[in-house]
Amino acid sequence: MNEGTIAIGVLHIIAAMLIIAISIPLVQNSVKMNSLYGIRIKKAYESEENWYKINKYGGKRLIFWSIILICIGILTFFINVNGKSFFFKVLALAPVIVLIPCIIEIYIFANKL
Repeated sequence: MNEGTIAIGVLHIIAAMLIIAISIPLVQNSVKMNSLYGIRIKKAYESEENWYKINKYGGKRLIFWSIILICIGILTFFINVNGKSFFFKVLALAPVIVLIPCIIEIYIFANKL
């Protein structure tokens, strides 16, 4: 374990916790339609019903993938990776790698409405 992997692990955990905190109001349907906060895709703006369904689903998926990111963050504390290796770079990009499936899931769900 080195300082780089510790820093990445801590940053992943913090990022995941922030995403979870931001997602909770979406799951609770407490975010009204707006242009600043929520899952802002074209389909969500078609009706209030779509807005709440897409945001609730999106919030749940964001929470799920954030838990995966927390697990990746914790895992980094137990591995020793050279800062120049390919695996280190993959670890550093974990938030992007985790959020891409989340975005795809939200679009698939929205297209079914």
